[in-house]
Amino acid sequence: MKWVRAKDGAIFGVCKGLAKALDLPVGMFRLVWILSLLFFGAGFWLYLLFAIILPREDKVVQALDPKFLGVCAKLALKTDLEVGIVRFLTVLLSISSFGATIIAYVVLYFVLEDK
Repeated sequence: MKWVRAKDGAIFGVCKGLAKALDLPVGMFRLVWILSLLFFGAGFWLYLLFAIILPREDKVVQALDPKFLGVCAKLALKTDLEVGIVRFLTVLLSISSFGATIIAYVVLYFVLEDK
């Protein structure tokens, strides 16, 4: 399962890319996303977040290039997870931990070794 954005999606390719990854029909996924807009705009913010953190399917090789210090890319290599999933979890933890994850992120920058 690759968490990537589709290169030929309607806007940024988030719905099409995630629908392919989750093996769901794209139309159904887009309908769920549109319905999520009704819940205090949560769908808008999630879409924007995925548009920023997920690599496009035609640029997956460059996805391991560091965005910010390269910690997520290093963690993805060490844990054999998709870099998009690692980036999503990092951002989600940063929001829910009120910044504690940001401190851990900087510490990991100095602790993780380059391959």
